[in-house]
Formats: sequence, structure tokens, C-alpha cells
Amino acid sequence: MTSDVKLQLGQFLTYLAESLDISETRHSEAEERYKAVGQWLGKEGSTLALYNPQIYPQGSFRLGTVIKPFDDREEYDIDLVCELESLTKVVTQQQLKKMVGDRLREHGDYSRMLDKKEGRRCWTLNYADGAQFHMDILPAVPEDEEFKRLLTANGVPFAMAEKAISITDITSSSFTRLDNDWPRSNPRGFADWFRERMKVRFDALRKSLAESVRAATIEDVPEYRVKTPLQMAIQILKRHRDMMFLQDGEDKPVSIIITTLAAHAYNNEADIVDCILNLLEEMPQFIESRGGVSWVSNPVNPMENFADKWHEHPKRELKFRSWLRQVSEDLHRALQEANLGKLQDVFNARFGARAVNEALAKSEKIMVGAALGSVTPPQRVVINTPNKPWKA
Repeated sequence: MTSDVKLQLGQFLTYLAESLDISETRHSEAEERYKAVGQWLGKEGSTLALYNPQIYPQGSFRLGTVIKPFDDREEYDIDLVCELESLTKVVTQQQLKKMVGDRLREHGDYSRMLDKKEGRRCWTLNYADGAQFHMDILPAVPEDEEFKRLLTANGVPFAMAEKAISITDITSSSFTRLDNDWPRSNPRGFADWFRERMKVRFDALRKSLAESVRAATIEDVPEYRVKTPLQMAIQILKRHRDMMFLQDGEDKPVSIIITTLAAHAYNNEADIVDCILNLLEEMPQFIESRGGVSWVSNPVNPMENFADKWHEHPKRELKFRSWLRQVSEDLHRALQEANLGKLQDVFNARFGARAVNEALAKSEKIMVGAALGSVTPPQRVVINTPNKPWKA
């Protein structure tokens, strides 16, 4: 492997991640619309207003690891939480879910957009085809203080434990019963942990972007505009996973396991190639064994095993490990090839033709320009900057 080949692969992977990322327009549309939902839920006169409902994103949209659908016929899945901050478990899960659903039905548009089939945990709003996304809204209340103390006793920082929530789930044995035993989650705490794992690189990139657009302060740069190598690597891994398991959906590695292991393994590498190769080597080291059971601990709830299904379905762990080896083989193969264009068919099968074509075109343009002396190839392209100059 030469430095030129590594640089070429780094440029390709960076542009691949950019081509997989949600567009600025789509991101703004989704943000605008979920804020509108939140305003409706908490509007004066609403039955929920008394409980100060807060709506916020969770999952890949919050973490900056969302990837585009394969084509325009598929949709982004925007996961949201509707937390009633001033409500405790004086209601049942069923009552809480009904309260949120009833309020959505009071809005003419949202009533029409509500999915006819009630979700296991969420209410789903299906937007028009042009929006290309739907929103899953998860009703929640703050977790009780006793459980938060249990989290801190198990090593979860207080600031993260404080953000734990109780959620609704129609399959829960206590769904219709007045009970403290609710399903639990902590998307904001997890996002804080994830951010801590890449803090050094994230802060450096945000500062660099602030200087490039002459922002008054670093905080004036929206967080979603910064892409670290960790975030890009996760996007690339998720698309490779999707392509490899197109015909094997039941055993497909789940995103939360990929994200958690990758974040554990990340050492704030600045180079995308160094980052992803290190992740692939180190991620298996963070799969524990507890009493003979494989365990991927939730970092903000160590008592929860993200890989709990592996014990019941052992082949899922085997396929997960096999998939990691395949990604590693694909990237090492690319590092031995002086011309990435020769691997286009392989890349198309691994990441999808549309994303690969876009990434290769950008990479080739940079390399040709560099050869002619008209373009200086960047050592690292790690910021997803907008097409037009951004102003604070």
C-alpha cells in the first residue's frame, strides 16, 4: 500500500459517506416538521399542554449517522420521542400512548397522516411522497429517581442518567396496568456518550468549519454540519451491511450494535481509512461474555444487553462477525489496487451503484485536477460543507 493509494481510498470513502448522508434540504425539512408536531402537541389549550411535552430526535438522525434510502421509492425513518416532562407513572402506558394519539388526531393533517396500523411503541406520521420520510413518535415520561440512582450506582454519569425515560410498548406485560415496571430508554444520554467518544475530533472539526465560514463563535456552527470519521465510518458500515443482508433481513446486524461497538473502538483518528480499519479490528474486542452469553452493553444502562437476541439466535453473532471480516477484506483489497475504478463492480455490490458512481466521480475529479496541478487533493475531507457559503 502506497500513500497515494491510501489517499485515493480516503477520498473515495469520504465522498461515499457524503453521498449516503441525508441532504441539507431533507434534514431541514424533517427538523421543521417535527418541531411543528411538537408545537401542536404542547399548544395552549391542548390536553397535553399541562405536561410540557418535548419532542426531540433519537437514533441515527440525532447521532448524525443516518443514511439515504436505496432509491427514491424508499423513505427516511425519522425517530422521535414525545416526552411529557411533567407527567409521572400515575397513568398506564396505554393511557399515555392514547393521550398522544388523541392529540395528533385533533389536527386535520396529522389525523390523515397517521398510519392506520398502530405501532408497537410509536405513532407513525406518513408524509407526502415528496418529503420521502415518515416520523415515528414514541410517547415517554421521565424515568423515576430510584432507577436513575441505580444507573449512577452502575457507573453511568449523573448527567446521562438524569435523561433516562420510560416508554410505551403494547407488548409489555404491564401495558394496561398501573405499574412502575415500564420499558426504559435513554436516547439523549446515549447521544451524549456517543459525542464524548468523538469529542476531540468533533471539536477540532467544528472549530475549523467556524473559521472557514467566519462564524462569530464555534456554537454558531450547527452540530449536524460537522461529520467526524466515526460518523462517516458508521454510515459506510451500515450501507455495506444493508447490501450484504438484502436477502437475509432477519439476521441483519442491528444499527445500535454497530454504532455502540464502533464508538467504543474509535480513537479519534483524523483519517477515515485509519479510522475504519481500526474499527473493524477493534470492534469485536468490545463484545463481552457474561456467563457464556455474548453481551454488548448499553453504555447508559449497563444492565441492558443490545445483543440479547444473539443467545436465542446464535447464527446472528456468527453472521455479524463474518460481516465484519468481509468489510475488512473489501477495504484491504482496495488498498492493494492502484486504480479504484477497477473495483467499481465490487463497490457497486457492496454500497449500491448510485452512491459509488457519485463518490468515484468526485474522487477522479480531484485526482485528475491534482495531476494537472490545478487542484490540490485534500489530505482529509471530513466536513460535509454546504454547496453555498453558510452564514451564521
